[in-house]
Amino acid sequence: MPDRKLVYGFDYRRLQNLTTPDEPIAAPLSRRELAALGIPARKLERVQAELARLALQDNRLLDREVLGALAKQIAGTLL
Repeated sequence: MPDRKLVYGFDYRRLQNLTTPDEPIAAPLSRRELAALGIPARKLERVQAELARLALQDNRLLDREVLGALAKQIAGTLL
């Protein structure tokens, strides 16, 4: 039996729209506050996104001290 290949395509814009969030989530700590905590500049955006996502799930994370400690832990786990 000859080798058969399946060729398919997709609409790039439609796929991109499905994977892009509708609106950004407000970050509980600013970039300046995270930099003051010692978070490297290359990790700031990702740490902000993770903090925002976690703060939406649990309102106990709105305390500044808890957010600062959590931000340091998140930055430590990121490459």
